[in-house]
Amino acid sequence: MNAVWWAAWWAIFRKEIVDGLRDRRTILTMLVTGIAMGPIALLLMANYVAGLEEKGAAKIVLVDGIERAPQLANWFARNGITPKPAPTDYANDIVKGTLQEAVVVVPQDFTERYSRAQTIDVPLMFDDSRNGALPSIRLADAALKGFSRETGIVRAIERGISPQLLQAVNVERVNIATPKQQAAFLLFLIPMFGLLGAVIGSLSVALDTTAGERERGSLEPLLMNPSPVSALVAGKWSMVALFGSTVVLLTFAGFAIATRFVTSDKLATLFAFGLPQFVRFALVAVPFACMIGAVLMLIATFGRTYKEAQTYASYIALVVNFVPLITIFITITEARWQLFVPALAQQLVMSRILRGDLVGPIDYLIPFGSAVAVTFVCLALLARLLRREAIVFGR
Repeated sequence: MNAVWWAAWWAIFRKEIVDGLRDRRTILTMLVTGIAMGPIALLLMANYVAGLEEKGAAKIVLVDGIERAPQLANWFARNGITPKPAPTDYANDIVKGTLQEAVVVVPQDFTERYSRAQTIDVPLMFDDSRNGALPSIRLADAALKGFSRETGIVRAIERGISPQLLQAVNVERVNIATPKQQAAFLLFLIPMFGLLGAVIGSLSVALDTTAGERERGSLEPLLMNPSPVSALVAGKWSMVALFGSTVVLLTFAGFAIATRFVTSDKLATLFAFGLPQFVRFALVAVPFACMIGAVLMLIATFGRTYKEAQTYASYIALVVNFVPLITIFITITEARWQLFVPALAQQLVMSRILRGDLVGPIDYLIPFGSAVAVTFVCLALLARLLRREAIVFGR
């Protein structure tokens, strides 16, 4: 690569930057979609989780007929649970969704059956399709089970039976997950939107600089200049990579800012995404954004029109969107080969960073090397395609 090549690259790069910034509406849409959506989704999810925590911490249980069960009311009081009268038409309210809490229904013969040491059927009415009902369901269910367990122990003691005979196994729950590991599941949006930002930031400019110029007929005179085709391709790709990387970095910056606005003190502690995480995410996602730009340019070159190229490129966006769902909903045992798979490698490494797991140099180098290799192959193929008359003149 001599001075002529670099001069041609610089000229093409500046020209593409000007062309890319000229379409302000596309740029604005790209920035808003890529940068704002993720942080807004994170804040909405954080507020939703905080609301569930507040409902669970309140320890209020709706009860229909608590006056018919003084023994249950006494157990509630001793365990810091406040029974609250259920609405008159609670069954209909639960069906309509106006009441998103579980209701304990005390039967008329509760005290009589309790005094006779008989089993008491206590309906617990709820609609678990309503997300807001889950904390109430868990609290009411745990309260009834606790009351049942204590009552069973008292009955056994009254009959001279050791309570230990009723409990063959005592389960001790030991959660070894660290706070970072617990928060990583909630922060899955950051890697997902980071990868999506790479596509959003590169898509429109990659299509316009290839299929768009081909459709407008401006690609032909550009190739007539006495400049190496490789320099032209490199100049166009540099612009696309710059746009894609910028959107990715701005997306991560938006998440870093959004975590500062989490209202829950507990979640604010868990949602630790600051400068160290930002830098490490950038090392993983920026090479991926550069690679995606090259892939989109290559695919778009086969499109005779911008619309046709957009159809081809949508498959790449679909794959990138689908990869995070694989790691969330399908249990995958981590293996070294996954670091060679673009998108999957970036998702796994960024998830490990959020979890606070050990991430070594090899975890950065392999995805980086794979991205460089794919980028080089795509650009080489693109340069070869632009030397073919069927591509340049076929419209």
